[in-house]
Amino acid sequence: MRSFRLLAAEALRDAVRRRVVAAIAVVSVLSLLAIDGCTSCASATLVVNGEPRHVPQVAGATGLVAFSVLALWCIVLAGVLAAEHLVQPLDDGSATLSLARPVGRGSFAFARLAGALSIALATGAVLLGASAVLLHGRAGLPGGPAVAGAAAFALGAVTTAALSMTLSLWIGRIANVLLVFAGVGATALANALSLAGHGPGGALGLLDRFGPPLASSLAMALAAWVPDLELHGEPAILVFRGVLWAGVSLVALFVAFARVEIGQPAP
Repeated sequence: MRSFRLLAAEALRDAVRRRVVAAIAVVSVLSLLAIDGCTSCASATLVVNGEPRHVPQVAGATGLVAFSVLALWCIVLAGVLAAEHLVQPLDDGSATLSLARPVGRGSFAFARLAGALSIALATGAVLLGASAVLLHGRAGLPGGPAVAGAAAFALGAVTTAALSMTLSLWIGRIANVLLVFAGVGATALANALSLAGHGPGGALGLLDRFGPPLASSLAMALAAWVPDLELHGEPAILVFRGVLWAGVSLVALFVAFARVEIGQPAP
């Protein structure tokens, strides 16, 4: 356990030193400013079809969309950070030195995953926490759905990061990053269409039925903010699928790394 903590701390330091973290900080600050601007209008009045409506009446829908978009962005971030966080020590040879000690391959891989996830989860905690606080303080939205949404985000981040790290053992970083963006985007689109009652067909339909419920679990968790919103789906099934995908992704990473020949050049 101590060796895992040391490896995870080292992986976190490596993640912090990556140049993409500076870009993450800039985007996070801009996102916080955007959230502050959106929620500052909570006491204003809009005119819809000639009828005045207070923004708090529609703040639930706005909050659901904003919270979900931020969570999906942080899920993408988890996949991008994990795209080379395991192959980097394989390339520079530091993995060989670490594994020469009494350290199992599973511990090493999961420690690298924990380092990448720490940045993504911390970013998500700041952005989603700020959103929840502002939406509660300015629009009166309850905090319970935000907590459930944060849990759905965490499961999605673990799944995406573990799958990205597994794929990095076979494909290059650029291809992997593109797959992360395409995969999360396609899954979110398929989930959104299904939740709206327009069940997609073909590949999108299969992705919605059997893929990780990245967007659908978020929307279902936040549905209490929009009482009149009708979503098609079973919350319990979505939770089960989210947990299942997170577990399968971790097992896939463990099995894939156990079969890697250390010392061979990474893709």
